[in-house]
Amino acid sequence: MDSYQAIYLSFQYAYQKMGLSPLPYDEVKKVVGYGLTSTFRDLLGEKRVPEALGFFRQEYEKVFREHTHLLPGTREVLETLHRRGMKLAVATNKLGRFSRAIFQNFGLDKLFVTIVGDEDVANNKPHPEMLLYAMDKMGLNPNEVIFVGDSLIDIQTGKNAGLRVYAVPTGVYNKEELEKAQPAAVLDDLLDLLNYVS
Repeated sequence: MDSYQAIYLSFQYAYQKMGLSPLPYDEVKKVVGYGLTSTFRDLLGEKRVPEALGFFRQEYEKVFREHTHLLPGTREVLETLHRRGMKLAVATNKLGRFSRAIFQNFGLDKLFVTIVGDEDVANNKPHPEMLLYAMDKMGLNPNEVIFVGDSLIDIQTGKNAGLRVYAVPTGVYNKEELEKAQPAAVLDDLLDLLNYVS
């Protein structure tokens, strides 16, 4: 998913409501990834986290459907893997209920055994809890699972869970940056995943 525009608009709204100068778009892209609570704690300090979260979620609820888009090849890859009998799950530091609503909005939610996000488990990525939870729901062992992500956090999370990790340069990191984190492979794009999973 490309949800940066929805996140940016919600950041702008929260900062405006709090009397702060909004962050530039490129800065917002860089700071998200560990989950909103952690991001706002780093940016604003612990005391302002609840206020920032409240304003952000208020706006995100209004804008996420219109301003979140599927990346090229996403639908084809997910539907193909599902047809091949693969069990699929999502683990994201985005709020779980928003994540499920996004996939539902695109009619893809039924392809997944589980969609787990922020506030669904005690620890966000890079802690492996989300992946362990998802594997439990799928009834799979680590040697039966691959984890696909587009960030350094994702690569570390997969390694922390003992999984083979494939990275795809669809986020803020390019191929060279992802390769330095030593995943099992860096894909050219999401469609390339179909060549690795049979």
